[in-house]
Amino acid sequence: MRSTSRVTTTLATILFVSQAPATEFATDPDRTRALIHETADRLGPDGASRAVAEWAYEYGRHPETAAEHMRACLQAVELANVEIPVPTPRTAVTR
Repeated sequence: MRSTSRVTTTLATILFVSQAPATEFATDPDRTRALIHETADRLGPDGASRAVAEWAYEYGRHPETAAEHMRACLQAVELANVEIPVPTPRTAVTR
């Protein structure tokens, strides 16, 4: 069984709650990245937790299509090769 990273899963969840149909982003990595950024901006600073809450709500409302849509989101995120900037460690200043 293949393992998916937390980052990939989180980005796919954000893509999922963008409400975009899979046909809009499935084969377009640029559109996938744009949707992730637009949705993350909409969700705000607590975006990851808000995305999970919206994702769970949608799964409850549309269980017959949610799993297929999430698979499409996971594949699109992996295809898009989204890079997450990681800040460099800060050094302590001694006096």
